[in-house]
Amino acid sequence: MNWLTSWLRVSLIDLRGGARRFVVLIACLALGVAAIGTVSAVRSSVETAIARDVRLLLGGDLELQTQGRDAEPAVIAALNTLGSVSREVQLSTQARAGDRNAFLSLRAVTESYPLIGSVTLASGETEKVGELLAPQDGQFGVLLSSQAAMRLAVGIGDTVRIGTLELQMRGIIEALPDQATAGFQLGAPALISTAALGPAGLREQGVLNQFRYKALLDGLSFEAARAQLEEEFVQRDWQIRSPREATAAIARTIEVFGNFLLLVALSSMVVGGLGAANAVTAYIGERQGAIATMRALGAKGDRLQFHFLTQIAALSFIAVIGGLIIVGAATLSLLPLLSGLIGINLPPVLDLQSMLVAAAIGMLTALLFTWVPLLQARAIRPALLFRAGSSSALDAIGWRRLLTPGAAIPLLAGLIVLFALTLRIANDPQLVAIYFAGTLVAFALLRAAADLVRRALMKMPPLENRMLRHAVSAIIRPGAPTRSVLVSMGLGLSLLLLIIMTQTNINSQITAEVSAEAPDFIVLDMDREGLSALERFAEETPQVATLTSTPLLRGTITELDGRPAPSSETLPREVADMFEGDTTLTWAGEMPAGTLIDQGEWWANDYDGPPLASLSAEMRDSLALEPGNTITISIAGRPLTMTIANFREVDWRSPTFNFRIIVSPGLIESAPQSFFGTIEAAAGEAQAVEATLIRTLPQLNFVPVGEALAQVQGVLNGLVNAVLLVSATSVLTGMLVLAGALSVGRRQREADAVVMKVLGARRTYVVLAFLVEYAFLGAIAALLAGGIALAAAWAAASFLLDIDFAAQPLQLAAFTAAIIVVTTATGAATTWSAMSRRPVDQLREKG
Repeated sequence: MNWLTSWLRVSLIDLRGGARRFVVLIACLALGVAAIGTVSAVRSSVETAIARDVRLLLGGDLELQTQGRDAEPAVIAALNTLGSVSREVQLSTQARAGDRNAFLSLRAVTESYPLIGSVTLASGETEKVGELLAPQDGQFGVLLSSQAAMRLAVGIGDTVRIGTLELQMRGIIEALPDQATAGFQLGAPALISTAALGPAGLREQGVLNQFRYKALLDGLSFEAARAQLEEEFVQRDWQIRSPREATAAIARTIEVFGNFLLLVALSSMVVGGLGAANAVTAYIGERQGAIATMRALGAKGDRLQFHFLTQIAALSFIAVIGGLIIVGAATLSLLPLLSGLIGINLPPVLDLQSMLVAAAIGMLTALLFTWVPLLQARAIRPALLFRAGSSSALDAIGWRRLLTPGAAIPLLAGLIVLFALTLRIANDPQLVAIYFAGTLVAFALLRAAADLVRRALMKMPPLENRMLRHAVSAIIRPGAPTRSVLVSMGLGLSLLLLIIMTQTNINSQITAEVSAEAPDFIVLDMDREGLSALERFAEETPQVATLTSTPLLRGTITELDGRPAPSSETLPREVADMFEGDTTLTWAGEMPAGTLIDQGEWWANDYDGPPLASLSAEMRDSLALEPGNTITISIAGRPLTMTIANFREVDWRSPTFNFRIIVSPGLIESAPQSFFGTIEAAAGEAQAVEATLIRTLPQLNFVPVGEALAQVQGVLNGLVNAVLLVSATSVLTGMLVLAGALSVGRRQREADAVVMKVLGARRTYVVLAFLVEYAFLGAIAALLAGGIALAAAWAAASFLLDIDFAAQPLQLAAFTAAIIVVTTATGAATTWSAMSRRPVDQLREKG
């Protein structure tokens, strides 16, 4: 073992004088480890918190939920025999204070809420809400979120009007224990007592209202309690959820988004690996004389490979430690912030497994990407000592050499281990496989494109401008880092541009298709009396341009063509939600405007016969239906069997309201139903209409569409910003890679600068010649990255997001200009010593 100790000592001693050359390698790997480790650690912490607090997040051991109307008394009585029960009603409504108003997602709760945990108020207190919401001096209380309190400009003790009732503001909600499982809500969270709903004129029974009963089971498991309820009530229109089922959607969202962020972070590591390869290539290129001397003194190829492999491993270890320090600091900072955003308690702790996997990926990436430069070092011969004027450029390794067992097996084994490590934190084999394949394809495309560009420039006639001619010759000369610069820059830039273009297309979709055509207000859950009052309001208010109304019903699909309805677990995702409880439907005589019949025919406007149904084409394709089949829907406990008359193509991106099921008029008109409407105000009169609506019809529930769109846009922007933050590491790494790639040819540039100055070129000319070369490289890299990003953004818009795709010429032009500036500045900073090199210094070294 003495020889091994000796080899290690010599390698580390030799590294002391050249460690400064590896700043790029250390920085690239540290950023990659930091990105992967932080995303993985934060996601793992969220998933652990969800698994730990499932009962707290649901608010009990069991939740029974109904939509539109309350559960039957017999069901409630049976539920009460299982343990402690809390009831709540969720609806949307407006709140008003003075001349200000806010849209609320209102939850009316009983005194026992919450069964588990407590409501956290902004004052820092954790309270059972019963006393705060109960009447005091004849006035009910209300708890508002900080968003609603700011919108209404109210504080503790102030009066807030909800519906027709004045309530006293008793506290500001900091956190609700079960908010995370409440689903996406357009309004700001607020709590009142269920006893206040009647005095406020708010309807408990409404198509869009949700009723939840949460129970703490007394001596029963969830499975036993569910079996008991389902056995007692065979015909049911309610759903039961376990804590696991309630948090499944959150866990899935975290998993999908976390996997996507991990792959973005892994892209940063891939770009960092290119930076490591460039740094090692530059280092070995400068050490060719020393390597040739070692070979002349009897050093074998294995000895040389071990020498440099030890140095790379030591430097990579330093980089990984730096990256893990960043991971620790970022994780401890982000978890408390994220906890407030998603409503889940996330204690600031480190996930050691995620950090170790990130460290292993960083070490393995460094070794994989530096394997080829190590093979190049092994190929250096002693004869190099006798070559005059040898450059620092390394001889390329041919494909035959790379395909030999000694070269290919370590690469293949490294890729397999890297794939396994990525699966360890991503846990989605198909997604990881697609990513690896896509990265290899992008790498191959960029490499092929760089070669094509180089060949095209070689065949291009000499340019008349001397400076441009010099820039082109510098790019195509032997040993120039053109390929590594374009591949390194292209991977990082294409990822960033893909994200930017996708966000722009999403924003354009919302602005162009929704904002431009959407109404100003959507009125929710009106009964016939409320609809009549709204119609009178529209007639008497000149600022209202148009009012439309649509009946809305909820029912449970029980049979398809005489067969029992299938389980949602066996159906495609597109229609599975229709069989998880109640589904929404409407009825109409005339065919709605814009309807496209794909199969069958619409009924006559004055149709009066057996019930017919119009279904969406996705239902036909997923359920193997055809015109003439029947569908049975239980509405308010009464089954209604309808013959399928036609199938429609439904554009879910349209701002108009679409339904999978539309029924012909007749029997269904007498079923329990509510109405929703849309109001379009005259130009510039939306605020006036809103104020008049609140004053005239205080019990009316309506949503200002602009406010709702702003909230949806805010959610999208938050997701995109998270992706951009992670992908920013790819951009920063790309800049470091660019610096490393340009440093590969530093010695050659010094020689070029000396030659130009000896031949009479002024320093200004030398500087400008190099700057033009860097600008040219940046322009080519931006064009290649833009082409890949355009293709990827089009594919994402067309096949993944199902939105319209449109390239933004100004965006692409600004992106190209920015890349040219950054490339030029980075190149100038990296090779300034070469540009300012004095000929006498170079000649003295050669002498």
